[in-house]
Amino acid sequence: MQEYIFVKDIIPYEIPRGTILNIVTNSVTPYTHGFHKYPGKFIPHIPKWAIGKYLGEQKNKTILDPFCGSGTTLVEGIITGHNVIGIDVDPLSVLISKVKTTPVNTLKLIKLSEWIYKEIRRKKKGKFKPECQSIEHWFSKETFNKLSVIRTLIDRIPEVFGGDREIKDIQNLLLICFSSIIRYVSNADNESQKTYVSHTKIKIPKEPYELFSYQLEYVSDRIKKFSEYINPKLKSQIICSSSTQLLEEKLKGNKIDLVITSPPYIKAIDYIYNQMVELFWIGDLFELQTQTKQNKKKIKYIGTKHLSKKEYADYTPFNTTLRIKELDEKLQTIFTADRKNGYKHAYITHKYFTDMEMHFAEIASCLERNTHYIMVVGDSMVSGIVFNTADFLIQIANRNGFKFTNKWGYKIKNRFMRFDRKGRGGIIEIDWVLDFIRK
Repeated sequence: MQEYIFVKDIIPYEIPRGTILNIVTNSVTPYTHGFHKYPGKFIPHIPKWAIGKYLGEQKNKTILDPFCGSGTTLVEGIITGHNVIGIDVDPLSVLISKVKTTPVNTLKLIKLSEWIYKEIRRKKKGKFKPECQSIEHWFSKETFNKLSVIRTLIDRIPEVFGGDREIKDIQNLLLICFSSIIRYVSNADNESQKTYVSHTKIKIPKEPYELFSYQLEYVSDRIKKFSEYINPKLKSQIICSSSTQLLEEKLKGNKIDLVITSPPYIKAIDYIYNQMVELFWIGDLFELQTQTKQNKKKIKYIGTKHLSKKEYADYTPFNTTLRIKELDEKLQTIFTADRKNGYKHAYITHKYFTDMEMHFAEIASCLERNTHYIMVVGDSMVSGIVFNTADFLIQIANRNGFKFTNKWGYKIKNRFMRFDRKGRGGIIEIDWVLDFIRK
């Protein structure tokens, strides 16, 4: 049985290598952290620990998260007095991160909220219609009409209130508030990684207007406190892009003082599939409103399992190796032993580590010596074989400009997705915190 060291809320700066913490806390959603459900995000305690340990009492430094997801690192960076830069390939994640790190004019927010509440009561029908042929499978007719009304009103905001930056920031906030309720008002199961309608676990969807009003009040209260607390001169830059190429161009000469991130896992969560009902209603903002467009986007994600046979037709782990003996041997075992999916699974795993090697090389070229890079990652299981992802990434980082200084873990408790994947990845119990320093 795994032994844990219990800590309450505050993680000690000095942690012996190999220690696994059980972090006891009352909340993981202060300020804007709880704006939108998001699979696989890490707890804010980790970036808070890293910022305190390596930036101390300093202010106005620049923190980078190259796989920023829903913005956990970025929010912690802003509230501790630093500029932040986030990069992610997923456009909904980028919008969530932007909203969570952007202060708003609270008087204008109150004015817009009052207008939208009043218009919701007046309107019977909305103009917006998703480009989904099976929309009635996912939403009742009444829910569809109400979601259409909300989206139509959000779209009208620039027409009614103008299109200045402050109004645009509030419009984005309302879009994320809208997106955050869609799964709950749909017929889709609330907790599965896959977006599907269960016929064994019958769901009673929430009522859209009531839930939207509740969520808007919650979000408004949190963003007001956030906006009052942070230094308005701090900069938050969120970029929708891959994290493996041309990083120097994206950073535009910014000196990075600390990197904190959590990259995807092997055979990563299919974020687009997970966000499918949300994308029915806001996917047009990202050119992801149809399944064809979504499938084209999926192949750009690190760790993706959505690959064409043509891509791995000529691959073998015997001819193309990663130069890490244990890792290459595991890939060769999968390739030969898994008769059904071995070719594909071995290539997916190979591509994951190849992409991560490219990432380490890119980011090393952008950092000054002695800059710390904190990475949070879990191990994985592929074709029944356990991959010690953290240990392999340590070796890859070491040969790409980084020195490994520490590895410790913490027990994962609050998962958005709780279903066992029946041997196809399983439930990850521990996240490993890897501490690197630029050589």
